[in-house]
Amino acid sequence: MINLTLDANLSALLSAVIDKLRNENKIYIFCEIPSHLNVLFRNGFFNHLLQKQSTTVDNRDSTIPLKIFNASDDDRFVRYLKVDFFGHRGLSELPDQIIRNLKTAFQEIFVNVELHADTTRVYTCGQYFPNKNVLKFTLLDLGNGFLKKIRLRTDGTISKDIDAIDWAVKPGNSTKDRSFGPGGYGLNDILNYCRSNNGSIHIVSGLGYWSMSGKQFTSYRIDQPFPGSMIHLIFRKI
Repeated sequence: MINLTLDANLSALLSAVIDKLRNENKIYIFCEIPSHLNVLFRNGFFNHLLQKQSTTVDNRDSTIPLKIFNASDDDRFVRYLKVDFFGHRGLSELPDQIIRNLKTAFQEIFVNVELHADTTRVYTCGQYFPNKNVLKFTLLDLGNGFLKKIRLRTDGTISKDIDAIDWAVKPGNSTKDRSFGPGGYGLNDILNYCRSNNGSIHIVSGLGYWSMSGKQFTSYRIDQPFPGSMIHLIFRKI
């Protein structure tokens, strides 16, 4: 038996991996659910794992529920941002202007998945730790990752996953066709907010890992490629 300790926001990652293995007929789910993982009931993970349709309620108000979106379902994602994400008590004190800026940034990231990732699903989930005034949020897809489109956009100048992530977080850099409007500020706006408020951003795509925590930046090549892209955020009240 494996003793598992898991922040609830990483239910997004676990759900994506399980769905991928299910689709490839490489996994059969049989589980005994320990009581100390109650948070994974409250955020909806176990309902998804066991393919139940019942609604979950978090009576502790400590989770942002696990949601799985079709890549084209931007209207539903916008409602999720409004109600579940920015409506959560962990972010309730954010000024309206910051909420508008971050909402626009998240929408741009979601649209980029729809346009470029060549995937059908986007996974999101979060957890709030009130004793620490910390909120963790994860958004990921199992699509093409950053490098494929960025390599094309830069005529092959960018050829490594780490460099592709670094390119993507810089302001104004976008693989989006200009006919869809301006782009290239979503990740940078979120990065700037985290940097200004003692937060962290961690990005994994392909063989690349990139992070900013406080004022420190880290990047390195990982041993096995991540099949898509994952953005993991840590918001801290200061």
